[in-house]
Amino acid sequence: MAISDRLESRLLIASDDQDLSAALARLLAQYRPEVAAGNAAWVLARLAHSEALRLVILGDAGIDSGALDLLQTIKERHPDLAVLLMSAHPTVEHATESIRRGAEDFVPVPYSEDVVSKEVARILESAELRARVESLDHLVATRYGFERIVSRSPGMNAVLDRATAASRSDTPVLIVGETGTGKELVARAIHVNGRRAKRPFVPINCAALPRDLIESELFGHRRGAFSGAGSDHPGLFASAHGGSVFLDEIGELPLEAQAKMLRVLQDGEVRAVGGLESRRVDVRVVAATNRSLAAMREGQMRPDLFYRLSVLVIEIPPLRDRRDDLPLLIRHVLTGMRERGAHRVDGIDAGALELLADYPFPGNIRELENLLEGLSVSLPPARTTINAADVRGWLRRRGGSGEHAGDATHVSLKLVDLEAWAIAEAMRQAHGNKSTAAHILGISRDTLYRKLHETGLAAEVPDSRTSH
Repeated sequence: MAISDRLESRLLIASDDQDLSAALARLLAQYRPEVAAGNAAWVLARLAHSEALRLVILGDAGIDSGALDLLQTIKERHPDLAVLLMSAHPTVEHATESIRRGAEDFVPVPYSEDVVSKEVARILESAELRARVESLDHLVATRYGFERIVSRSPGMNAVLDRATAASRSDTPVLIVGETGTGKELVARAIHVNGRRAKRPFVPINCAALPRDLIESELFGHRRGAFSGAGSDHPGLFASAHGGSVFLDEIGELPLEAQAKMLRVLQDGEVRAVGGLESRRVDVRVVAATNRSLAAMREGQMRPDLFYRLSVLVIEIPPLRDRRDDLPLLIRHVLTGMRERGAHRVDGIDAGALELLADYPFPGNIRELENLLEGLSVSLPPARTTINAADVRGWLRRRGGSGEHAGDATHVSLKLVDLEAWAIAEAMRQAHGNKSTAAHILGISRDTLYRKLHETGLAAEVPDSRTSH
């Protein structure tokens, strides 16, 4: 068998009985089995260099006449690898001992081909399902793990250190940060890196909960508890049992709802609206607010709830305080857009980056994401780089300018900048059609060509008189 075939094998047959190995290889040919006729050391060395194998069939007469010892060693070194033991001298004690040492099953020899085929199919199907689940777990961890938090600034390093510490316990966490700083991203990273990763993560926007239904949404209700309650509803806390609840904008909860929230944190119990008995729930609570800690202490939250939630506080700095991260964040956002199939943008030039570095980004990372997506969609088809003129246009529409991005009352009136922006905007609206762009601007096509060269925009669009 070729090396490439062996490396793709999911099944290894290992026995000193060559007739048994050959018969099993023919029976299970659809799985492209690899046959090992060597000793135990050879089998163990083979397993150490394969990630594709899912099942080993051991002949009991077998490898050095020590199949049970080999079985135990395999399970110690490769606990996720299934082993099927086949014996020409079956006894109840032997079968029991093989299962105790970790065998998936025990099959006597001579064997039923139908039984062996079905057993191997079952084991391999189960192993593949486990592999897919592990792959999905890894995908979730990769998508929401700490590596998704892009930063090299000292302030964010402190955030990551505290979040990593939080993931190792079930302590309540309060995440503080302005809107758009990534509070939910940090909360999800804490969840997927902790012991509850395989259980639900339930985000709740407290500010969006209808005031008269808050208790019902959070803790559930019984049928008939109020008008419109046509059936039992478990509530979001019960839905998160075993996992984590993320209470975004916790400061927006009314004081009466905060009192019930405190009971959940203290007693681990919820009582549905209209219910007579409490129900235990096992949830880890991560809360977040866009208000300052001082504001939370001074009347936005009950003191007892605040102190209960703020056992571990993580303060996320705004984007304006982590400008060193801007190039990394831009690259990360643009890469994500390309992966989603959005307009391909390779990057931004130095002038555009300088303008963005001077802008305060009141909407933080969320505003940066929206900015880059909007600019990428509006770029002419022939251009894949965001330039300073694009950013100036966006800043003007925001009421600021590249030179004084933080001063919303100051608008640049430099003619060359205004002209460059107007031409770029006309080309965007015309989807690169120069005749249409000239018509929008109220100038001739020849004048448009001249202006394109004067403003440096000519290189960004096809420079051919035959294009329309």
